[in-house]
Amino acid sequence: MELENIFKMEMFKNRNDRPYLLVIAILTIMAAMATFLGIARIEGGMNDFGGSFIMMVLLIVFTVFGLGIFSLLYPFHLLNVDYKNKVMSLIFASGVSREKYYFVKISATILTCLIATFIMLFIPTVTFLIVYPEFFVEMMQNLFKNFNFVHILPFLLSAVFGLLGNIVMLTTSVIITKGKISGIFLYFGFMFLVSTIQTSFLFPMTLLGGNDDVVLYFNLGTLFSIAQIILFALIGLHVLRKQDL
Repeated sequence: MELENIFKMEMFKNRNDRPYLLVIAILTIMAAMATFLGIARIEGGMNDFGGSFIMMVLLIVFTVFGLGIFSLLYPFHLLNVDYKNKVMSLIFASGVSREKYYFVKISATILTCLIATFIMLFIPTVTFLIVYPEFFVEMMQNLFKNFNFVHILPFLLSAVFGLLGNIVMLTTSVIITKGKISGIFLYFGFMFLVSTIQTSFLFPMTLLGGNDDVVLYFNLGTLFSIAQIILFALIGLHVLRKQDL
């Protein structure tokens, strides 16, 4: 089976996952309502006391917690669904190599999570830009005043590879535990270990100060994330090749 067809199959499964589509819809509505109520509060359209203020606070809190929990559970669900449905053996028996499946699964999971994030944050972002354009312009001016392109590019690369490293690490946790819920705890264990090593390796660089050291810190963070991706990808592929399904 071609890589393109495997990818399309994964995306089809993801966009027809009704329970999580419902969760995405609920979180999108909650984020939109929290944004509208928050702006009304800031603009003085709501009283400081009363049920409307309490409702706004609770809605914002639950929205933030909901998005945080969703950011972990959703990719975990996308990665372990084939284990959960016990169709892994059928997928490989159909001619899909385990290596192709591994990389396509990660790619489809990342793209699906990005689409879901875009949908949930679209209304709050657009509303903010429309209501407070001056604040956004001022924020961008301060950003470019304190950081130039030489600093921003390493920061973006470090952030992108850091997120990719976490997805690969989560994938490895799912593979090792065969999609069981214990994979989340294994992921937290891996994350703690990696964070400890990374902090021990990079923290001395933050004590040196200076703009060049900031760029060096981001570049080292990117290299560390790349090493993390390679290591956990090799572990995940090795376990997947040897796994009895």
